[in-house]
Amino acid sequence: MAKDKRQYPRVEISWPATIITDDGLVSCRTENLSPFGTLIRCSESPGSLNSFRLVFKPAERQLILATAEKVWSRSFDNNNGTSHTMGVRFTFIPDHDYQLIKGTVSQHT
Repeated sequence: MAKDKRQYPRVEISWPATIITDDGLVSCRTENLSPFGTLIRCSESPGSLNSFRLVFKPAERQLILATAEKVWSRSFDNNNGTSHTMGVRFTFIPDHDYQLIKGTVSQHT
């Protein structure tokens, strides 16, 4: 098995999320999460964006707001159509939202 090169641990977590772009909203879900980034999956392409706003809706918690940048993206066909994944790095998260993410990650590790 290849060694994970991530500097920070990630936990598998599925939260609804929305990418906010100049062209509108794109619904997606997180697949994993760290205090510094996340992997998201969307059923529609978020387009050619680099920096964007991201809103998470954890179960039974307040919304989490972040500014993020795309690190990588990939699209592929599956049985349900085309799926789009994107690895993102958070560039800004308000401190109270950062603490919420950090606490969630530490609860799952």
